[in-house]
Amino acid sequence: MKTTTCPICAYTLDDANDEIIYCPVCGTNLIKVNSEKIIRNSTGTYTMEDKQFFGKMSANATIILTNQRFLVIPEKLEGFNRSTVLTASIMNKITSNYGVVSVPITMIKEVRDGKFGLLGKALIVETKEANVIKITAPKLKEWKEVLSNTLQASS
Repeated sequence: MKTTTCPICAYTLDDANDEIIYCPVCGTNLIKVNSEKIIRNSTGTYTMEDKQFFGKMSANATIILTNQRFLVIPEKLEGFNRSTVLTASIMNKITSNYGVVSVPITMIKEVRDGKFGLLGKALIVETKEANVIKITAPKLKEWKEVLSNTLQASS
């Protein structure tokens, strides 16, 4: 039995075969040696403005910044009875398509401070395709600084 672990999101594939090239969670190439390194990661919440439901729908997520991508990997809800299955499936469908948001560093246009609801502070990441990702995480000031430095280094 062969076990493979993704170097970025730490997802473990048990009984992995040679047909699996990319991590099913974050899309990292598992076969080719990649120069992608994690710069910062933490847990937090996120929302995408175009996916908001009544103005404020967020999901818990792991937020990862590498030298090549900005990743948001939401925690999936799982249901065990009829009512929670329905709630989980609706939440998973609304938050994102399969959940993972992966933005190459070169596609990030701007990083700025913002608000999440009435009182919450957020970091807003805007892409060149006009997509907006709002994140809340511990030490937002440090996240903004690291993201800005990574953007400057890549350009």
